[in-house]
Amino acid sequence: MKHRPSRQLVFRAGAVTLMALLFALSLLPLPSIARAASADEPSDAVVASVRQFLKERTASLGDQVTIDIRESDVDLGDCATPQPFLPRPGVPQGRVTVGVHCDSDGSRTRYLQATVSAIVRHLVALQPIDPGQRIDATMLDWQEADISRLRRGYLDDLDQAVGRVATRRIPTGATLTDTMIRKPWMVKRGDTVVLTAVGQGFRISRSVEALDNGELGSTIRLKTEDDQILQGRVTGQDRLRVDL
Repeated sequence: MKHRPSRQLVFRAGAVTLMALLFALSLLPLPSIARAASADEPSDAVVASVRQFLKERTASLGDQVTIDIRESDVDLGDCATPQPFLPRPGVPQGRVTVGVHCDSDGSRTRYLQATVSAIVRHLVALQPIDPGQRIDATMLDWQEADISRLRRGYLDDLDQAVGRVATRRIPTGATLTDTMIRKPWMVKRGDTVVLTAVGQGFRISRSVEALDNGELGSTIRLKTEDDQILQGRVTGQDRLRVDL
């Protein structure tokens, strides 16, 4: 009569074999996992470089700046030394696009989308301001808002607005922007003004007709007494200059 091993002995033998197999597998390297981790590193480096780049470019906005970089479906590939840049110059605010050069010659360029938020103080109209009206400090007030909700060109300094002239009607509570105001005209179209021509060893002044409105420092057209059309720079009230 044959002797059959008990079920308990069979179970123990199987358990020992399984434990030995698991121990052997634990000693093997996991190349696929290692490769996946290294594949993520370039993307992390790109995001980190873009975040630092935006922090430096938004330092003028104060300490309460939040930068949110959205995930991109574009494969950034290997970008060991990312070089971020702004396709549009200026202080980043609101939704912005950041370019990243992955090669020194700029042959490989990727783009990421980000949102820059910050609470900033800006000027608003305290009362209605009519077109052509000169602005003084009593017409203005301060408010705070998230920069991502403000139009570009908002004014955050009284010197940017006081003494300027409204180019359109500005209602009460409206945020002032640089497109709403201008410097006052120093020369008006159709007026007779003094043109000073300056050259090597001479300086001549004569009366001419202004053909454009002009603020201090701007260049406008003018017509001389013999109907010549020239250009002169506004140097003061009813005064132009041309360098020969």
